[in-house]
Amino acid sequence: MAVTLYIMRHGDAEPAQALKADAIRPLSAMGESEVLASAEWLNGYLRKQGATGLDWLTVSPFIRAQQTATIVESAVQVGARDITDDAIPESDPQQFCDWMFAMLQTHYNNAQNIMLVSHMPFVSYLVATLDQDTPPLLFPTAGMAEMRLDVEMRRAQFVRMIALE
Repeated sequence: MAVTLYIMRHGDAEPAQALKADAIRPLSAMGESEVLASAEWLNGYLRKQGATGLDWLTVSPFIRAQQTATIVESAVQVGARDITDDAIPESDPQQFCDWMFAMLQTHYNNAQNIMLVSHMPFVSYLVATLDQDTPPLLFPTAGMAEMRLDVEMRRAQFVRMIALE
């Protein structure tokens, strides 16, 4: 089964404040705008491919990632949304891959287009874990990596980085 995975970094966030946990930093106004632009681009791209939207959207529990996912959902039809603690900045990419492939085989076995919304450096290391021929990449805020997954073989191929200006 071939699946397209879009790995999206959250939009620009407000700076960390003294005594304010990283997990609760919200998107800035610029972050909201850049995420909306990326989401609208993705919606148009998926429609040109004959898809109606994303079959599965999985998201870090951090506030800025949740806000990013909500904006994506405002522009792109989403079949299901899950939150995973395995996609925070310091998560283990291999552990996330094991969980994602298990979910695709058991819960989302008809999925064709899926998305993860997460953080640097996790998204960078995730691309390199999925496609060992691709080094860790720098993701701009609201940037997306497009990956082609081979679910049976539990591997992927990096297609391209999508970053709108």
